[in-house]
Amino acid sequence: MKTIMTTLFVALATLPANAGSLLQPPADALRVEFTSPDTSPTDRLAAGQPLTVGVVVTRSTGAVKVVPTSTPEWMTYDAFNRQFSGVPLAGDHELAVRVADAGTGQSATGILTFNIEAR
Repeated sequence: MKTIMTTLFVALATLPANAGSLLQPPADALRVEFTSPDTSPTDRLAAGQPLTVGVVVTRSTGAVKVVPTSTPEWMTYDAFNRQFSGVPLAGDHELAVRVADAGTGQSATGILTFNIEAR
């Protein structure tokens, strides 16, 4: 049995209503990305094996606050390292964060949806 992880990258900037489409954020928009050791089909993680997911924020001033808005019950967040970890259960899961950059006033939301299958 295999584990399937899907990364959804979402980058949104706080813009005035007349600023144009959010489908293509400005080049300097705050960006949120998730990293995981699940990088190839042979490295897939199974239910019951430890999982760590990092949060990477780019195009920021460095003064960034990451706030989890949706996490699986089995997952905990380490704010110092910006990492989520836990021992996953089989099933569909969602991890979502809201990021605010104090230096620019921008905010962004990142959402990671993934499915863990028992092996």
